[in-house]
Amino acid sequence: LLFPFCSPKLSHKKWPHFNNLIKIIKSKHPNFEIATAPETSEVEEAKKIESILITNNNKPLNIMELAGLITKASYVIANDTGPAHMSAHLGKMGTVLFGHHTTANKVSIETDKFKAISVEDLNSLSAEKVYSEIQDKLELIN
Repeated sequence: LLFPFCSPKLSHKKWPHFNNLIKIIKSKHPNFEIATAPETSEVEEAKKIESILITNNNKPLNIMELAGLITKASYVIANDTGPAHMSAHLGKMGTVLFGHHTTANKVSIETDKFKAISVEDLNSLSAEKVYSEIQDKLELIN
């Protein structure tokens, strides 16, 4: 489950290489289904992400539906967003991507299962690097 979005006012939190990561994951784990659950303002952008778009009758999931979806996910990859924090606190296995805007420690998002990759510049964080950090975890659920 991917959360590749962020508030338009916080675009510096957005990692731009989700489609590249999806290509890598699909090539190494062809049986994985990759999904996103956008809010209303993210639907058009979500159509550009090579994943299954999850909505409720073409409307964003409400908070309970989103929590249920996260609970069912095998792995979560997200920008520093509300759904990333929900995922961590719901005990999901996953990875959150942080740029210079803050630290994972400062926002208390990391758990035993949910880890952060922190870099100064999210634009320079490659999909290959992210995959190398999560590969062993994905192989556990494969």
